[in-house]
Amino acid sequence: MITFVSSVLDPSQVAAALHERLAPARVIGCTSFGEISGPASTQTAVGLLLDGVRVKAGVGLAAELSRGPIQSARAAVADAAHALELTPDELDPARHVAITLVDGRSPMAEGFCLGTAASAPRIGFVGGAASDAYDVPRGTVPGTDLRMAAVFHGGVAHRDAGLVVVLAPQGSFEVITSEHMIPTPLRVVVTGADPVRRLVNELDGFPAVKRYAEVIRAAGANGPLDNALAARFPFAIYVGGRPYVRSVSGVTGDELRLAAAVDEGAVLRIMRPGDMVAQTRGALAGANARLGSLDAVLAFSCLGRHLEAVSRGATGALDDVYASLPVSGFHSFGEQSGPLLVNHTLAALALGGSDA
Repeated sequence: MITFVSSVLDPSQVAAALHERLAPARVIGCTSFGEISGPASTQTAVGLLLDGVRVKAGVGLAAELSRGPIQSARAAVADAAHALELTPDELDPARHVAITLVDGRSPMAEGFCLGTAASAPRIGFVGGAASDAYDVPRGTVPGTDLRMAAVFHGGVAHRDAGLVVVLAPQGSFEVITSEHMIPTPLRVVVTGADPVRRLVNELDGFPAVKRYAEVIRAAGANGPLDNALAARFPFAIYVGGRPYVRSVSGVTGDELRLAAAVDEGAVLRIMRPGDMVAQTRGALAGANARLGSLDAVLAFSCLGRHLEAVSRGATGALDDVYASLPVSGFHSFGEQSGPLLVNHTLAALALGGSDA
């Protein structure tokens, strides 16, 4: 069983209780700041039970990412493949696909994504970063720490860790990536950054917040610069001629906090919003048409998408799209798409029916 549970509950207690009460089922999952089961909700729990006959699965845990994310990720892929009596090199893109979960607070999440995909480059990798109360500072509630992102495995809530699940479905399957942001001609250069903390403090030689406000207003932004406005005008880096979004997850003083790391010297394109609802509907409907019918869709939808939907009054329409198909998932701090950790994206795995 794959579970996504609100981070308002203590992750350690959640992991232990799920492990005990759902035995003998093997339970994996993560914390979330918004769950999707049809319509999106908060402070709930969502679970997807995989039939062990129709969908065989192998699981690997990448622990202590801070000590070496690439090595830990490779070991987790090897363990997951071994559970299916295979090596990573023997994984077949026509028969196997991998889903991943990673601690969304870990600065090593990017390395985990790279390491997992590089270990079995022939198959698809799709996943999400565990989320929590992203905008609640430590100590806001006395005696608590609401920053509690963790992944669940073996009855334990693991931080600084990631999970790899290699699936062997009997039926058809497809990895879905839906992006709706549109590139503008506007660019900035990162001239001051702390990639480990995912902070940018200078753009084009100016304080980051001041320069960012200038360029997004040139792209059509209106109103005060807050998290809601920033969610509509993310950055993107280009890899192989394709934009990969880097969401702005916070505006503090002169610094921008991003949902994925960028380095000094990086050239960032300013993006503007397209039609999120139409793009999401098209991506899911396309997979449904190609696979004939869907048993399940495991969805990792960026928290930035949700914040944008809220600011644009589009949550109801987006919920209708999710409810039209068997969608389960959560609002993630980042999404794995192949070897990359991206933002502002719907990354999903669609599982078609089988005759078993």
